[in-house]
Amino acid sequence: MKLKVISVFVMSLIFISGCAKQSEDEKFSRLVNNFIDEYFKYHPVVATWVGYHKYDHLLDDFSGEMLREKLEWLKNYRKKFSEFDLKKLSRDNSIDCRILIEKIDEMIFELEELKEHEWNPLVYNSVIGDGLMYLITQDFAPAQERLKNVIERVKQIPRFVKQAKENLKDAPQIHIETAIRQNKGNINILKNDLTKFADTLEISSELKTELKKVVDSAISSLEEYGKWLENDLKPRSKRDFRLGKELYYKKMKYYLKTNLTPDEILSLAEKEKSKTHDEMYQLALKLYKYYYGKEPKKMDKLSVIKAVLDKVVLEHPKPSEIMDRIKSDLNYLTEFIKEKNLLTLDESKPLVVRETPEYQRGVAVASLEAPGPLEKNMKTFYNVSPIPEDWTPEQVESYLREYNYYSLLELSIHEAIPGHYVQLYYSNRCPSIVRSVFWSGTMVEGWAVYAERLMVENGILNNDPRMKLIHLKWYIRVIINAILDHKIHAGGMTQDEALDLMMREGFQERAEAEGKWKRACLTSAQLSSYFTGFQEIMALREEYMKLKGDKFNIKEFNENLLSHGSPPVKYLREILLER
Repeated sequence: MKLKVISVFVMSLIFISGCAKQSEDEKFSRLVNNFIDEYFKYHPVVATWVGYHKYDHLLDDFSGEMLREKLEWLKNYRKKFSEFDLKKLSRDNSIDCRILIEKIDEMIFELEELKEHEWNPLVYNSVIGDGLMYLITQDFAPAQERLKNVIERVKQIPRFVKQAKENLKDAPQIHIETAIRQNKGNINILKNDLTKFADTLEISSELKTELKKVVDSAISSLEEYGKWLENDLKPRSKRDFRLGKELYYKKMKYYLKTNLTPDEILSLAEKEKSKTHDEMYQLALKLYKYYYGKEPKKMDKLSVIKAVLDKVVLEHPKPSEIMDRIKSDLNYLTEFIKEKNLLTLDESKPLVVRETPEYQRGVAVASLEAPGPLEKNMKTFYNVSPIPEDWTPEQVESYLREYNYYSLLELSIHEAIPGHYVQLYYSNRCPSIVRSVFWSGTMVEGWAVYAERLMVENGILNNDPRMKLIHLKWYIRVIINAILDHKIHAGGMTQDEALDLMMREGFQERAEAEGKWKRACLTSAQLSSYFTGFQEIMALREEYMKLKGDKFNIKEFNENLLSHGSPPVKYLREILLER
């Protein structure tokens, strides 16, 4: 009898101990759910894109009071998440807890130190434009329901514009000039896109009247805002577009979430640039004789590469052939991956190839339009832009040279198969809402660049040297993006120096290089994510190969890498290299 009591007591202790361990994970999950809901309430436009539609009627609030409240809210949750004993959480929850703490630290940095809401008018433009277009174009709910939420958001535009004017104290000229153009785009959304959307619906005369009233008010507010940007903020603003070394290094830490320092990234990029030029030169030497019928004489390395690229890019489709070529490329890539056994593809999730909707047409010949990570059963579109009818023959030819046969294939690898599209549906299988909402741009872009390398390594187009050369041209652009990002924001690189680097060493056309200069001035850290993520994935693969030895399998590595959502690569290292 005594033995039985002791046994029951011991079993009770085991049960209590098990519950305590489980309750720590349950406690974490409850806190995550609360945090995510409150995060979306502070960021309702982001919530709409992600697929969380509780706050579709709201527009972000940038009032001073709300920003102070948000900062306190972040610090409060940081304290709560920091109190968890990571050893008592499951492996996945331990990683998610660290991801959340890093994300909260990033948001605190943005509010306390970066303070873009005080100097970057593009912040406000994107909230308005995205807040309206997500509801107009994404078919996640009945159109009439989405229209009602659009109307509610349009009502808030005058309040939102007032907050922007109160917050913006000084801004770089390039940001103001871009904001003025984007503001006109937002006005066009109200005048054209929203009107066309409403016209497709059967709505009451009362709703039509309300729509016209709120749209007129919003347009008036945005037109006044455009004048304020031009005539008030622009004349008095003197802020440099460069972040400066201290702020840039901090942003790199919070945005990239890598163990590599900014100096290490720059050093790696410089070494990779030299190495890649050598590889391109070896390919170009053989191709030079093929194209020119002789050996290159008295030509430096970069001149030989450029001369060969000038010939390769002439191999391009006609304008009417681009759509069919991309469809053909996607079929080829699917079969190639199966043949080489590189990855299991989910053919139940077909990619819809279509003409890019008119409002989205711009510079890129093709792009991926995917639903938010929490959306279910929505299509992913591979948009292909028709060449504008008003372009001159010279513009058309330049465009087609840029998107030659080999570049079109490279683009489809990056954007679709096995790049972003494939990575996305693998990622969405991961049950972690933390990794769905706070995905790592460095991992996502790094995978897409890795996908390009993976296909070339495995002999795409029968190891055609022209494909390899174009691939390396794309990669040198990735490398140079990281160099530009660092030297512009942490140094004093001038526009002339940047253009020379891109055009002479990156083999870019002037128009492309000028566009990249502008992007590098308007953004920071993001241009480094492609190179950084790729380097981290390649380093992880090398270590994984050593760990597995003769048992290493490329398909198993790729699928393992993709099966844990989209966390920073340092956490994938932790998972994959776990011994």
